[in-house]
Amino acid sequence: MSLLERLPFTFAMLVVLIVAGVYGRSHIGLLDDTIHQRAGFSMRLLIEGQVHRAITSLLFTAGGWRFYSSIAMFAIAVGYIEWQMGSARAMGTFLGCHIATRALMTAVVALASLVGETHRGQLLWHVQDVGPSAGYYGCLGLVIAGTAAPYRGFIIAAIIAALAVRAGWSFVHLPEDGRMLSADFAHLIAFPLGLASAFVSR
Repeated sequence: MSLLERLPFTFAMLVVLIVAGVYGRSHIGLLDDTIHQRAGFSMRLLIEGQVHRAITSLLFTAGGWRFYSSIAMFAIAVGYIEWQMGSARAMGTFLGCHIATRALMTAVVALASLVGETHRGQLLWHVQDVGPSAGYYGCLGLVIAGTAAPYRGFIIAAIIAALAVRAGWSFVHLPEDGRMLSADFAHLIAFPLGLASAFVSR
């Protein structure tokens, strides 16, 4: 069986991500602003009924080095799952974690706003984010959940600590007008979701 036959979802998505990157010029710099506005996901737009943005947003990245790191992370995390567990599991984990992360973030920020509106809460509510990272961080969680027991706990703790530090830094400094904060919070949610998917399936 060829590599393409073994990893059809991974290869198909890599082609889509690369084509979208070239179309949006994110392979050479920041994503075209018009495309960002038309395809990006925000909690406000989701509540307003633009559910399709949960899918269109994962096709593009912010651009520059993040385009290439996203391609690499997708290929490694999603490709590994597809190789070991099959295409259905890879597709389900990637899309499931991506969509579940967006839904959970929206619910948490909406509930928090009922307690009291804050500047950071408003930024998270309105900022438009792009990228497949929530999906592949969920896949990374599933991959780590399958590592040998003596090392699994340490690796999980180290990754969660690193993600928490990144989210904390973004919360304090608010780089890129809140876009980085949205992405870092998404990663902090998606990785445990991937871990949980491994134990639920067992």
